[in-house]
Amino acid sequence: MKTGSIIQLLLLMSLLCACDVENPIPDPIENPEYANWIIPKNEIIRRGIENDSIPSLDNPEFLPATAAEHLKPEDLILGLNIKGDYRAYPLNILNYHEVVNDEFAAGERMISYCPLSGSNAVWDRKIQSISTEFGVSRYVYNSNHLLYDRVSKGHWLPLKSICVNGELEEFELEPHQIIETTWENWLTMFPGSKVMMPPTGTGFNYSIDYYDEYKNNDTLLFSVNPVNPGLPVKEKVHAIIVDKRIKAYSLEIFGDSTNILHDNFQGFSIVVIGNQSKQFIVSFERRIPGGPELDFFPATDPPNILMTDNEGNKYDIFGWVVDGPRKGQALIPTNSISGYWFVLASMYPEPIIY
Repeated sequence: MKTGSIIQLLLLMSLLCACDVENPIPDPIENPEYANWIIPKNEIIRRGIENDSIPSLDNPEFLPATAAEHLKPEDLILGLNIKGDYRAYPLNILNYHEVVNDEFAAGERMISYCPLSGSNAVWDRKIQSISTEFGVSRYVYNSNHLLYDRVSKGHWLPLKSICVNGELEEFELEPHQIIETTWENWLTMFPGSKVMMPPTGTGFNYSIDYYDEYKNNDTLLFSVNPVNPGLPVKEKVHAIIVDKRIKAYSLEIFGDSTNILHDNFQGFSIVVIGNQSKQFIVSFERRIPGGPELDFFPATDPPNILMTDNEGNKYDIFGWVVDGPRKGQALIPTNSISGYWFVLASMYPEPIIY
């Protein structure tokens, strides 16, 4: 880790861990109003003085992808497609903010990224017909940030898309598909998309990744229970979730060209596509709704075509048929999440490794 990165991290941690003893803030862990949690209270760790110590981005600004000069080809982004509106969210910005409250023509969305767990989530921000915003709470659980919504004040666990306390306790949100990949790969596939700009006036140096050393060693900043030795601690995996169990696919098994796996899990026939050099894994059910089970093959005509099938359909990375007999239709994405092995294996018991 570079000296500037160390200083930046120390400053951030001192901000998060500061305590205002003259004006203490009520702690939901000890507050009778928040007595019930569906996760073990004794495993919830306080990492900040108050909610929003890590500030969310609530009015993000974008520029055309082809005009972006603040990203290197190897930088990682989260890519989102909301009814044809393609947007990229750079991780070098999300490392500092962790939550983006964004708005599309098709509705409001929350995009989160937890650098502690390497995981992401996307939700609709309208809950029971009420619009809300999400922020980063003062808590972590099993080394994953807990979010809170600014209407009900309840806390949410992104790795399970569920409210873990408050008036919406046990309410589950439907996660949306999001793609993590390199900026170069995204720009090649979607040159007409938009990319989030670095916000001004924050005092953060977004060119410094203060999690760089953390990502490349086995050190954990917060406790995890249990620790599963099945894979290296920080192995990046794509986990498919069926009936509260996961099957994990490591990025390393795909190699530096796009490879395809046909697999079955808990009665579901699935296709998993990945590329280690382009840093992505995606997965889908092996049929278009109403159609037969399909066989898939890596595409030979990039840039925006990811794979083809035995019917002659050509698919992009979001599973949409962009050419072929079923043009305009789409595969169903699996219920899946990506992140470091240690945290996914701690959240879902008895994980299966491909």
